[in-house]
Amino acid sequence: MTEERVERFNLAERLGHWSHGISFVVLLLTGSALVFRGYASLIGPEGLRLFRSIHHVMAYPFTFLTVIILLFGTPRSTWQWLKECLTWGQDDFRFIAAFPREFFGLKVQLPEQGKFNAGEKLNSLLTIAGSILMAATGWILLLRDSVAPALVAWALPLHSAGALVMGGVILGHIYLALGHPNSRESINGMLSGKVAARFAREHHARWYRKLRAGEDQVKGQQKIA
Repeated sequence: MTEERVERFNLAERLGHWSHGISFVVLLLTGSALVFRGYASLIGPEGLRLFRSIHHVMAYPFTFLTVIILLFGTPRSTWQWLKECLTWGQDDFRFIAAFPREFFGLKVQLPEQGKFNAGEKLNSLLTIAGSILMAATGWILLLRDSVAPALVAWALPLHSAGALVMGGVILGHIYLALGHPNSRESINGMLSGKVAARFAREHHARWYRKLRAGEDQVKGQQKIA
């Protein structure tokens, strides 16, 4: 029997997610070679020049592509995502307090969540803030000959610190999407757009009820017509 699935993310949402994720990982890998001497000596002078060129080129999709996809490809769901990430209730704080037990595989009862649980909201906010920091400081470093030396001096440590924090955030994100037994179904939402109805009901109950209520309303209107 085929498991019932429901749509969680449309095509533009998925393209926006992957354009950001892929460009960030490439920037992290190539940028590390520009900072860590051991890494640079491993790839040699030619490799370092290649990595520097790739790092500079990837600044364009990292800064602009995801924003363009989300704003022009799916403005309504982008607005809903931002609104939900900035709206926090008591259940969200209870979720954050209980989540460490869930993260390490211990038994815990988590409060009901919407389309994005509190952990995903926090991840989104950290990613947005971190991306703005990385893009701003990155462009200052890229255009260092055109800006004040004092600004470059501030941008360099902030860019490196931001990369370390965002690198940690994305490692946790990858673990929850691919390795955690309770949440790895979520990766299907970013691949096909759909997740198992059981997963949606158990992990995003408020959103699932709203989704079903909308479907029932459409069916009722079709019967009347």
